[in-house]
Amino acid sequence: MKTQFPVAVVGGGMVGAAIALGLSALDIEVALIDPGGLNTATPPKCNDAHSFDPRVSALTLASEKLLRELNVWAEVEPYSLRYTDMDVWDSGGSGRIVFSSAEVYESSLGLIVENRVVTSALHRRIAERSNIHVIKDQVRALKSDASGYSLDTGSGETVSCRMLVGADGALSRIRQWLSIPTREWDYGQQAIVATITTARPHQFTARQRFLPTGPLALLPLLDQNQNYRCSSIVWSADSVEADRLMELDDASFKAALFDASEQALGEVVDISRRFAFPLRQRHAKRYFDGGAVLIGDAAHTIHPLAGQGVNLGFEDVAALLDEARRALGRGIPLGHEEMLRRYQRRRQAGNLSMMTLMEAFKRGFGHPSPMIAGVRNAGLTLVNKTPLIKKELIRQAMGV
Repeated sequence: MKTQFPVAVVGGGMVGAAIALGLSALDIEVALIDPGGLNTATPPKCNDAHSFDPRVSALTLASEKLLRELNVWAEVEPYSLRYTDMDVWDSGGSGRIVFSSAEVYESSLGLIVENRVVTSALHRRIAERSNIHVIKDQVRALKSDASGYSLDTGSGETVSCRMLVGADGALSRIRQWLSIPTREWDYGQQAIVATITTARPHQFTARQRFLPTGPLALLPLLDQNQNYRCSSIVWSADSVEADRLMELDDASFKAALFDASEQALGEVVDISRRFAFPLRQRHAKRYFDGGAVLIGDAAHTIHPLAGQGVNLGFEDVAALLDEARRALGRGIPLGHEEMLRRYQRRRQAGNLSMMTLMEAFKRGFGHPSPMIAGVRNAGLTLVNKTPLIKKELIRQAMGV
């Protein structure tokens, strides 16, 4: 097995696979290390609540652009649903804001797609690349010297590289081994995810209702029978409430969801298995150390209320690829401090701004004060009636 590479990427999820594929297109030899290896199986097309993967993403048009550039979009698009509208309202008053893609002369606000669809499309393209060497193994230890990095794997092999990319998720071992500190805190909430079938079609609209215990999102999905009645739910709730909801039987949970959504899609006819994930915000205080760099959840995790997690990761990928092209064009070695500092400057401030905004939303909508509730409802109403502000918010949400 070849053991020396210009670049090694640790983590083969959506973000890690995307950066490996993008770097390979620059004629760079890449090692992609992930204990799961590649999953190149074509996902099944889904017709009901039980056939969807529980993990879905709301991709922005900017993320779509990246996937087109990586030549995987043709395999993702048949499984994705373009949503045209977004409806956000507050359970504690009459405040409401409705976004439409027509307001900015676009055909959609973004796309909803299962994570497994994106991952498998990226993995199939990786399998075609002779300059991506997939190593199905666990990294057990990391060492560095003047020549770069050495990664000891579970099988006893050592992989060496000049530039190291940590794309190994929120609990990144690469970040820990590099001793990169984080600023983090627990939200005291869990996100309950599941897929539902409803009595009424979703009308290509993403919906979110802010409840006192946390936001409930209903994301429209593409069911292949084209009844458009399947939606993914992301119900973020304070931990005590989340535990209570998870203990309910399906009939009781469907009734609770019917009430919490203010009957937006009618009766909840069917529901898949439910999963709950604890929510915690993390942000690395720096994104690189020497010739090692963090991207995606390894660098930042965010509350799911705006669905921006993987989009921020894809923005990291696009920026790092830009800086790699720039470095190669100027004869600068990959992983040089100048290259990685430019990447950090481009991404750290933007990620922090989005995280701060989401924290403000979470705290503002979760505050029990009637005065705060009155202010936020007035704010929603004002924004909804101010076209210039609305259009700017729509463009920001679309990643354009």
